[in-house]
Amino acid sequence: MYITYVAICLLALSALTLGSELDHDGWLQMRLLHSFEDSSVPNFIDRGNISISSVRHGSANVVQIGLQDSHVAQLKKLAQNGEKYRLKTIVRSSSGSETTFLTSVLACNLLGMDLEDVLHVWLDSAAEPVAVNLVSRGPCVTEGPSTKMWTTNVQIKYPDGGPIPDTATYIHKLEKEREARERGETKDNRSFLAKYWMFIVPGLILFVLMSAQNPEGGAGGGGSGQR
Repeated sequence: MYITYVAICLLALSALTLGSELDHDGWLQMRLLHSFEDSSVPNFIDRGNISISSVRHGSANVVQIGLQDSHVAQLKKLAQNGEKYRLKTIVRSSSGSETTFLTSVLACNLLGMDLEDVLHVWLDSAAEPVAVNLVSRGPCVTEGPSTKMWTTNVQIKYPDGGPIPDTATYIHKLEKEREARERGETKDNRSFLAKYWMFIVPGLILFVLMSAQNPEGGAGGGGSGQR
């Protein structure tokens, strides 16, 4: 019975760990702005918009503005100086909240990928955005690109819930220990109290209750009569 109870608890915990990221659904509207200035106060201009109708399914509609010749020249200058291209995202969720995130990537990596990048949108279990990261792995080059249009892949991600317990192995171990105890192959080295506390404690409680109901020391014998 105990082993069955432990198994149910562990399986329920596993289900919660796996299902936490699917508990809520909703939509996201994202406005993209970018800057070709690697300064402390960069000037951001419109890059495009992303609509995610269902965060559970992760399908995204991406509409972006192609680069002008001046933008390509600025991007190449950033790459030659080893500087970063910056992206600002203003995210509005189905709950009505609006959050702004800043992210960046090496400009030379964008040139090496011909303006192909990946946008990771991190959500919590309530489908609220907690971070947005721009990724472009390169290679790092300072020439190009061969196109002026962005190619962006949007990926919905969730924080890691930690390792999932190996319930099958643990239950098998408990079963083997129980069978070994029944065959008398394992020696129980626990103390007397550790073995039988579940019997001793109720007895002590019962003793205290009975003592409280029968206090010692009643009234003394009758006094002497008057003459």
